[in-house]
Order: sequence, then C-alpha cells, then structure tokens
Amino acid sequence: MRSSRIAIRVGLLLAFVVSVGVISFAYDTVGTGKAEFWAVFAGALAVLTSVISAWTSQRSLELEQDAREPYPYPTIDTESRYGLVQLRVRNMGGSAAHEINLDWDEPVLDSEGNEVVFTEQEDAPDIPVLLPGESVGVMIDGSVQFFPNVEDANYTGTVHFKDASGRNYSHDFYLSAERHRKSLYYEQEEPKTHYKLQDLPDELGDLTKEVKKIRGLLESDED
Repeated sequence: MRSSRIAIRVGLLLAFVVSVGVISFAYDTVGTGKAEFWAVFAGALAVLTSVISAWTSQRSLELEQDAREPYPYPTIDTESRYGLVQLRVRNMGGSAAHEINLDWDEPVLDSEGNEVVFTEQEDAPDIPVLLPGESVGVMIDGSVQFFPNVEDANYTGTVHFKDASGRNYSHDFYLSAERHRKSLYYEQEEPKTHYKLQDLPDELGDLTKEVKKIRGLLESDED
C-alpha cells in the first residue's frame, strides 16, 4: 500500500513538472504573441488543474485508508483502577489489530524488579487481538509503591502487529508516567467514592449479623 501511494505521488509530480515544462518551452520557442502558445498554455493549465485536484483527492483517500487501519498504542493508566498503575494498550484504529507485540528499549518493571508482561506463554503474542476501540491492561504496581522505586518512568519501544489480512505493521511508541509523579492521580473524587462503595455490602452484612445477635439476646432475656 505504501509503495502504491509513492508511485501515485511520483506520477502526479511528474505530470505537474512536465506541464510546467511545456508552458516554459512554448513561451521560449513560440512566444505569447501567437495563438499556438495560448492553445498549449490552456492545455497545460488544464493538466495542472487536474493534477492539483487528483493530489487533493489522493490525500483524502489516504487519510480514510489510514483511519481504517489498526493502531494499537500503549499508555500508562493511573485512573481506571483506584490506587493502581496499569500498562494499557488501546487499539485507536478503525479495524482489528492481531498478534500485537511490544518491543521495549527498556522494559517496564514493578517495585520488586519484575518485568511487566501481558502473557507468560512462550512464542505467543503479547496480545492476540484488539478490536477497534478495545483496550487491555495489566497491573504494574500500586501507586504508592511504583513511583518511589522508579527513578525514570519514561519508556520507548516499537509496536509490531498485523491486520486481518496478515499484513505486518509497526510503529514507534513513547509513554510516560512522569506526569503523574507529583500530580493528582484523580482530578475528581468519583474513583475513590466508587472504591469505597464496594465495601458497603460487607459493612451491611456485618451490621446485619450484629442486629441478629442483639435481637437474639433480647429474645433470650424475655424468656
């Protein structure tokens, strides 16, 4: 696909250069005082207009094609889960990404020095498939443990993946957790509120047990 794009651009560029050359040649040999020059000029100008229009259409087509391609990209996620730092890969493209592998320049390590990976299977891709807009995350560490034990939370590498037709893609990535080191992990209190709400069922269960004990004691005193 990339080679065909280059060929089309080269063809359009050559047509543009030839048209300009024809106008220049006609001007030098015929001059503007003859009707032949203006006929050549009109024809070359029509070609130039067509080339410019074709270039614009080709660029629009390329943008549409790029939007339909898969585009997985890793990020550091500190907001999805309260108190946790996650490595997350999201497919921001318009089609499914298959056999995604992350090739790190320096791997992401947790506070105990263990490399953070998406799978322990040998000869298996890090992520088998991600649909458009889908993401998958793996825990790196707790927020409290991660930053004191990591001096440089900037990471680079290359994402390798395939589309549904098996065509290979790759692009470089850069992600950083440094922006979270001294900033607020959460701009609003909803994540902590939702986290605390998860304790309500247990608290209500304990309260129910205590009420039953008290009722049992009162009933025994009445007897």
